[in-house]
Amino acid sequence: MAKRKGSAQKTQKAPTSRRADAYERILLAIVIGELEGGTKLDEKQLVARYGLGQAAVRDALFRLSLEGLVERRARIGTQVSELSLKSLQDVFEARRLLETYAAALAAERSNASDIAAIREAHRGHDEAADARDLEQLVLIDMRFHAAIAKASRNAEIERSLTRLHNAAARYWCMGLNRTPTEQIKSQGRAHLAIVDAIEAKDFRLIERRIHEVMAYVPDPRFFVNEPMLSVRLFPDADVKPAAPILETH
Repeated sequence: MAKRKGSAQKTQKAPTSRRADAYERILLAIVIGELEGGTKLDEKQLVARYGLGQAAVRDALFRLSLEGLVERRARIGTQVSELSLKSLQDVFEARRLLETYAAALAAERSNASDIAAIREAHRGHDEAADARDLEQLVLIDMRFHAAIAKASRNAEIERSLTRLHNAAARYWCMGLNRTPTEQIKSQGRAHLAIVDAIEAKDFRLIERRIHEVMAYVPDPRFFVNEPMLSVRLFPDADVKPAAPILETH
C-alpha cells in the first residue's frame, strides 16, 4: 500500500504546475474567443468546465486581471475585458517598439542554446496550420515570442512583452479561421526569418524582419486617432493585409 501511495504522489502535479495549467487554459480560451469579451467569469463554473482546481482558477484570474485581459468590478463581478480598436492601436504601437528592441538585445546576449530554444518553440507550426489547429497555432506563437523575449536577458521586457503579446493574440485570432493555410505558413516562415537575423546579429535586418511580420496589421482602418499612422510606421512596407484578416504578431 505504501508503494502505491508513493507512486500516486509522484504523478500529482505541484501547486505551481496546477496554477500554470489553469492560467494557460483560461488565457487560451480568452485568446481564441471561447470566452468572449464581456463574458462573466464564475470561478465554480470555470472549475467544472475545464477540470481545474478552484485555488488555481482564482490565481489565474488574478494574473489575467493584472494583464488587463480580465476585469474585476465591485458589485458586477469578474468578466473578460472587451476588445476595442483603441486597445489594438495601443498594443500594436508598444509591441512594435519593444519587440524590435528585445530581438536586438537577444542578438547581443543570446547563445546557441537560446537560438535553438527559439527555433524549437516554433516546431510544429506548419503541421498545426495544415490541421487548422487554432489552439496549437496560438500556443506555438506565444512560446516563440516568449523565447525571443527570454533571450533578451531582461526580465522587465520579458514580462511586458508577455502581456502585450497575449493582448495582441486576441485580435489575431479574430481572423485566423478565415486565413488561408498557405498564408499562415508564410507568416511562420517570416517568424523564422527573425531568428536568422538574430543569429546573424544583423540589427538592421532584425528590425526589417520584425516590421515585416507586424506589417500584416497596418490597415489605416485599425488606427483610430491617426488614420495615416501605418504609412509613417511602415514607409517601405510592401506587405498588405488581406481584409478582413487581423494579424498582430
